[in-house]
This record gives sequence, structure tokens and C-alpha cells, in this order.
Amino acid sequence: MAGIDRAAIAFTIAITAIGAGFAFVGDSVDYSPIVSTPAASTQTSEPMMEKTDPFADLADKVKSETVKPLKSGWERLTSDTDPGVGHETHQLAIILAPSDKVYSGTLNYDASEPIQLVTLHGPLASGEDKGQATWTPDGKTKFALTFVDPKNAKGKWEFAGNALAVHTMKTEPFTVDYKVDFSEKPKSNTVMTGTTTSVTDPGLGHESHQLAVLLAPSSKVYSGILSYSASENIQLVSLRGPIGSDEKPDKTWTPDGETIFELTFVDPKNAMGSWKFTGNALAVHTMNTNPFTVSYSVSATATAGEQKKEEVKMEEKPMMEKTGPKTHKVEIPVGTSVPGCEETNTCYSPAKITIKAGDTVQWVNVDTAAHTVTGGSPADGPSGVFDSSLVMANANYAFTFDKAGSYKYFCMVHPWMVGSVTVN
Repeated sequence: MAGIDRAAIAFTIAITAIGAGFAFVGDSVDYSPIVSTPAASTQTSEPMMEKTDPFADLADKVKSETVKPLKSGWERLTSDTDPGVGHETHQLAIILAPSDKVYSGTLNYDASEPIQLVTLHGPLASGEDKGQATWTPDGKTKFALTFVDPKNAKGKWEFAGNALAVHTMKTEPFTVDYKVDFSEKPKSNTVMTGTTTSVTDPGLGHESHQLAVLLAPSSKVYSGILSYSASENIQLVSLRGPIGSDEKPDKTWTPDGETIFELTFVDPKNAMGSWKFTGNALAVHTMNTNPFTVSYSVSATATAGEQKKEEVKMEEKPMMEKTGPKTHKVEIPVGTSVPGCEETNTCYSPAKITIKAGDTVQWVNVDTAAHTVTGGSPADGPSGVFDSSLVMANANYAFTFDKAGSYKYFCMVHPWMVGSVTVN
């Protein structure tokens, strides 16, 4: 700035000297008019000084270089080049590094420019990238990407995922002040990261829609955060119930016309985002007939809610019979609402059973989530021979097989669950 000041002073002296020179030459012609107009000369010089005032530039520079104080409890990051393949011209600031556990919480941010919000889900298994947005550091390890552009530099975001970052589509680094209140939990029945493909919505009147159940209907109440990345725009669904006959909510969903749930249906008109939810079930949905793929992270708690007696009532009579046709028991084990049981063929226990014509098979759900026992297969769909609709926790479903043959079955809401009954 010292150089600017000397230049400004020299410039002012030069202007003054030139003015004096004109006054001197004018003295020989008509001196008095020249010296009688000092006010005019002053008025002319003041605007020139305002336009070239070096102190205004100095104030702007000082203002731009002033470091913003960091709020108590906050942290500050400067972005670096995004390491993702195809993102080399972008900037990324990683707040929570990739983990095999699930993060969830609230991010408060205050950046030097508008940013985008990022959470990752994965890594994806081979073949799971089916149209949803993805991010990869090496072309091999792929994550599903939830990418939200709030079009602001300051705000708050509730999220769930295996990593958290903020991002710009520019080459120049940015800074971000942030405070993140989060938990990092191992995977469980209510805390998970996954990728699933939708199936035909089993709800009455929804046969032309697609549904992907993330947390199956339960007598417990889920509360948590969902972040998602789908292959197309989706709607968000939570269910409450089953409800009593005296309740008349605006929107309902039922698999059989008898078991009725209150329906919360949210259309964010996007394929990526986050949602804070509560209910006895969680799903994502489209009004299309073609299946979609969704990758997601959900972190929820499950608390005991009011459970109706008819949901837990066991039908003892068939099991008490000692003569004639027999009743065979098949359990739906705890934890089968999460993929993994298919690897050991234990999603139904036993998964394969042989009986005689006229015998009955009774499926008892000892899991905390609801399931179905539906004749057919995930590949071919329901056969129409038998279908339990939703079997709630601790409830059961029985079917009598009168004809010999081989009968495959599966769970409509958890299609990795399969079993078979052979009737002699």
C-alpha cells in the first residue's frame, strides 16, 4: 500500500503543478478571472480524489483478508481436489472418512461459498450399481452417492451414511466451518447400509406400483434418519399400525383388506436425499410398473409400542392335534430381515421340509420384523397357491397341502428369503 500512497501523492502534485502552470500562463492574458474562481477549482479536484482514493482499496483488501473467527465447538477444513474418478476438476472436504459402520446425525456448516452435501453408501457389491449415482476412488471400489445441492453456503443437514463430505464443482479450494453431532454404530436390524431392488407393491390397489421395504412392519416403533440414492425419483413411505377399527386416517395401506396401516407418503421429487422418519415400517416407492434400485443408509432405534392382542395370538389348536394329518412347524428366525441368511439357507427353519398330502405347515414368526410366506419365487413372482400376507412378530400362518407336489415359497418384503415344501 506504501507504493499506492506514493503514487497517489505524486499524481496529486502533478495535477496541482499543471493547474499552477495554466494559472501562470493565464496571468498574462487575464489574471483576475483565474484567481477569482478557487471554489470551482476545489470542486473539480475533490471528485478526482474520490475516484482514485487509495484508502478505499486498502479497506477492501483488509476486509477480504480478514480471517473469520471460529465459533466455539466448531472445526475448519480447507478442501482439496476430489479424489473420485471423473471428479478431478471438483473440490472435496471430507468430514467423516469412509467407515464400515453407519454414521448418522446433524451437520451444521458455514462455508466460504455455496457447497453441495455428500454422503456415501457401501462399498457396493458386484452388480449392485444399477443406475443410482456412484462415486469411486479407483474404478473398482464403488459407493452409492447421495448428492444434495442446497444452493447455499450456510445451513444444516440431517444425514446417514458410511462417509460424509462437502463439495463444489470448482477447481479453486474453499474453506468450511462445521460442527457435526453424530453417532457411529455397527450394523444391526435397525442400523444398516444396503442396496435392494423393488418388487410389486403387495398393497391392495397398488398392484401397478413398485415397493422396496427397508424396515419391515414391526410391533416396535422405528425412529431415525434415512439417506438414499435411487435409480429414479422415488417416494418415501412409513406405516403406523396395524390400526384399530375405530381409527379413520386420511391415507391407509393394507396387504389383505383386514390388516390396515396408517400411511405417511412423501414425494420429494428426487432420487437422492435424506428423511427423518418414525413409524412401524419404512419403505421407498414408485408409481411405475418397472423395478428400481435403491442404495441407502438407515440408522434407527426401535422402541416398544402398543401391540394388539390379535397380533401375538398363537393358534394352538392345530398344534394340539395328535391324530390324523400332522402339523409341521417352520420358524422365521430372528434377523432374517437383513441379508445374510440366504448364504446358509436358514431364512426359514427348516428351509426345506417334506410332508404328506393333507398335512399342514405352520410358519411361526419369531423375528421382530413382519414377513410373508408367499407361494412362488422372487424370479417368477407369486404362484397364487398360498399367501400369508404380512405375518407380524410372534404371529403365525398355516396352510394345508392337499395335493402332492413341490411348492416353492418366499418372502415378498425380503426376497432373499426362500424355502420349499415337498408333498408326498
